[in-house]
Amino acid sequence: MSLTSTAQRAPSSARFVTLGRRLRGPVAMGALCITPMLLWALAQPLSTRWTDPSVTLTNIAVLLALAGTSSFALNLVLGARLRVVERFFGGLDRMYGVHKMNGRVTFCLLLGHAVLITASRAVVSGASAAALFTGKAGWVVSFGVLALGFMTVAIVFTLYGRLNHEWFIYVQRSFGFIFLLAGLHVFMTSGTKASSPALTYYLAALSLAGLAAFAYRSLLGDVFIPRLRYNVLQVTELGDHSVREITMVPDGRRLSFTPGQFVFVTFGSSAMSKEFHALTLKPAGESEVMTFRPGAVANQYHPFSITSASSEPELRIAVKAVGDYTSALHWLEGGAEARIEGPYGAFSHLRIPNRRQVWLAGGIGITPFLSMARSLDAPGYLIDLYYGIEHDDQGYFLDELFAIGDRYTGLRVIPWRRDEQGFITADAVGRISGPIEEPDFLICGPPAMIDNLTRQLRAAGVTDSRIHFEKFGFA
Repeated sequence: MSLTSTAQRAPSSARFVTLGRRLRGPVAMGALCITPMLLWALAQPLSTRWTDPSVTLTNIAVLLALAGTSSFALNLVLGARLRVVERFFGGLDRMYGVHKMNGRVTFCLLLGHAVLITASRAVVSGASAAALFTGKAGWVVSFGVLALGFMTVAIVFTLYGRLNHEWFIYVQRSFGFIFLLAGLHVFMTSGTKASSPALTYYLAALSLAGLAAFAYRSLLGDVFIPRLRYNVLQVTELGDHSVREITMVPDGRRLSFTPGQFVFVTFGSSAMSKEFHALTLKPAGESEVMTFRPGAVANQYHPFSITSASSEPELRIAVKAVGDYTSALHWLEGGAEARIEGPYGAFSHLRIPNRRQVWLAGGIGITPFLSMARSLDAPGYLIDLYYGIEHDDQGYFLDELFAIGDRYTGLRVIPWRRDEQGFITADAVGRISGPIEEPDFLICGPPAMIDNLTRQLRAAGVTDSRIHFEKFGFA
């Protein structure tokens, strides 16, 4: 087929506009965290803040606490998956990336606060410093010590524990209760807040927003979060039997979505429940020692890409068996209830003005592109879809994609077998698809694939405004 370009060149400012959209979330969070520090600085003359080493250390510690408390509250807001916040950050993957980084920053700020407070007391006497951790300093201090201790444990489990999805969710939910302890410490501690109503009101508003977001998502989600009910119509095993496409029909209102988006799903499956117990111990040497099992734990929503066309009456998702829950879907039966939350994500060919596009998929990363391909109907698109697979059994949906390419002449499907051709590279794409400066590139696959291709495309002169990808993960 002809690959004559119809690319609409973006203006030179497009890269900066895209960069601005990507940075506006982190910049806004930084401003919200700096604000209480400015209010603190305006509350009293700065000359009184640095009169001796103990006072100096205490005041620096207070600044860290103000920023840390603010960033902690904001992380609870990010964790609530509010649609308006997701759009502000440019997609759930970017929002969760900021959430992960901000969690680490929050911990460092609060740990720094504890270290400097201890040092400020040690300057006076060792006994004064020890009193902070023995309960002799009072309950107000103990609330802060307990909060930091629990936070340390939760951070270690999150970053270094081999947690399955269920355990990960429970650890994340613990942060709301940890923040409550930290809030008691903050607001019961005397200090600048007494002379600065603005600082008190600001911290109170931010803290209430964080606690409200935590309650909305983790405690009252079944009441307030809009979810749609579907029923499982069919479960189809594909390829090497590790991937299943689940077809569902609406029980009421139908989900409206843009091709490329994903949803969070939980299944009410009696067959899954019979196969799994609430708590299972595994022998040494396996990946998990203890795990809650799907079907026995209610209200666990897992993210899956939509594979159906946006015009279809049914909703389809594709699932690869890589963990407890996805493996358990082997027992999912027709007629089981599904609850759907979403859609989420900003990864779609329809959001890109340039109709000359290259789609790069790796493994199960084909799923958002499948929805896009099934939805193709507008004229003018010239798309090359590179589908990276390990071997022929993993070419899920390949026959259907070829059939779509036969009907829609603007789509060319290019299978890429890693065992024969190696990894997909920007150089290879340039040789096959023509000048690399013309198309927009959409990438979905393993994180290493996304990182490598993004780096290669940038090195080849492709601007960030023409590289689109979606990384997803909870950790």
